[in-house]
Amino acid sequence: MTSINGLKNIAATSIQNSGEIFLGNDINPGTAGQALVSGGDGEPARWDTHTGTIQPLTIGTNLSLASGNATFDGGTADTLNASGGATLTGGSGIDITGGTITTDNDNTTINNSATGNKNQVLKVPNALTAGTNVSFSSGTTYDGSAAITISSTDTDTQLNLTEGNGITITNTGGVNRTIAMNADATTLSNNVGSGQAGVLKVPNVMTKGTNINFINTTDGAVETTYDGSTPITISSTDTDTTYQGGTGISIDTTTNPDTINCANIPNSALANSTISGKALGTSLSTITFYSSTGALLTSYNGADPPTSVVLDGNTQLNLTQGANIAITNTGGLNRTIAVSSAPTNLDLSSSTNTFPLFVGGSEILKSMSYIDNSAQNFNRIFNTANKYFFDGSQTSGSDTLEIDFTATSTTGYCEYGFYANTITGGMIFCVGIAAATGGTSPFSTSLGSSAVSIDAYKIGLFDGTTSTYSLKEILDFTSFENTYITSKFFFNNLSVGTRYRMALYGRCFNTGSIYINSGGKNTTGLASRSFHQPAFMKFYEYDSTIGGARTTGGGGGGGGGGM
Repeated sequence: MTSINGLKNIAATSIQNSGEIFLGNDINPGTAGQALVSGGDGEPARWDTHTGTIQPLTIGTNLSLASGNATFDGGTADTLNASGGATLTGGSGIDITGGTITTDNDNTTINNSATGNKNQVLKVPNALTAGTNVSFSSGTTYDGSAAITISSTDTDTQLNLTEGNGITITNTGGVNRTIAMNADATTLSNNVGSGQAGVLKVPNVMTKGTNINFINTTDGAVETTYDGSTPITISSTDTDTTYQGGTGISIDTTTNPDTINCANIPNSALANSTISGKALGTSLSTITFYSSTGALLTSYNGADPPTSVVLDGNTQLNLTQGANIAITNTGGLNRTIAVSSAPTNLDLSSSTNTFPLFVGGSEILKSMSYIDNSAQNFNRIFNTANKYFFDGSQTSGSDTLEIDFTATSTTGYCEYGFYANTITGGMIFCVGIAAATGGTSPFSTSLGSSAVSIDAYKIGLFDGTTSTYSLKEILDFTSFENTYITSKFFFNNLSVGTRYRMALYGRCFNTGSIYINSGGKNTTGLASRSFHQPAFMKFYEYDSTIGGARTTGGGGGGGGGGM
């Protein structure tokens, strides 16, 4: 190549050259395919091979190249043309008008009129309505279109429960509470099975001492202590098998078992002994024996029973005949006493009478029943069902409260008393009396919520009518209370000679329950709520002619004085 010097700087907006371009002092035109490459700042340009990769442009939908090629890589000039426009359709909630795309709103719950043409919520489609115990500061519904305040009224009438000793109360939501016994789980459990509480063991153990054996009843193992948690069989070993005979006693150890015999007592051992307060050897008062005919006996023939014996100097029982009385000597000390003639007048009001009759307004106690056992009896009477006080199948205990007598008068009364303990506050309690005749117990008739068929009033024992019941209110509690109360039932239509058996029954007026407690023995002398006065029943008869105004269901009563 030709070398040139004297290069000129050219400043121009464009250079048009139809010939070659030469570079460097050597006027190098390059080779075919080479490109003009910059050498960087302060360095001359040069001819060189292009090292980069040109990615082709792919022609998409509605576009085409004038050359018809599907791609363009810049190797050959070409023209890009558009062939048709895109079609856009508004979907749900979109509106396209001309070239403008907007949201299509109902303008009730939402619009696009907020600042900057933004979408905004106006309200919810379904309003919230205030229900029971709920109120709004404005109106009765809320849909979000305006700000309001919601309030509620507390109508919770839940009974406020406070845990006492040994009680755990768990809030199970709302007004629901679970009340359980709080047990130490060492000596006591609140669930030994089926949700029932039970004792696990005693707090202080019993330790076996000398000659005492503890054997585990379950596996036969030898134990040293007992606390009730394991079944134990206790036994003792008798280590004292030596016996010594005292005065007048001899023991023969050659036999098995040993034989104990009486032996002669020496006089020296009887030196201080007496008979009837007199020393041995001292003469006693004479005892004389007589036969049944009064003859003196000199010997005893061993008759059983012995022949009549009387003390010397007194052979006759001294009896004096009174008016209308005859005494006949039938031999020995035997006498027959009889009424010699029928009396014309008897003064039954005399203070000397010793037999119980209705004289001067007296009463006769015919029968009495009470429960005062070592273990307390109690019975729970539920709701509005009738239930006997104590029929032997009560809640705790097996004693019965029942009177039994044969009437000797048409009139009498049953007096009774019992201790009542409310389980539910504000209970009203009624008491009635049931009766059966001929030796039949009233407990043989089952009671339920229906009227008692063997009620004493209903079977005519009060005043003869059979349309009335003895069941009457006796207690009206305001809260949780306990009381001992006594009262009476009056009878005016008993049948003389008839045997009656009677028992108390009770019924609650309202929903809830009451305990009837009786008995229990206090062995500590300290105050305790486990012992109560005994429940009792007594039946008294009296003369229907005694004075006093007495009103019965028949419309009246009363009578004159005594005989």
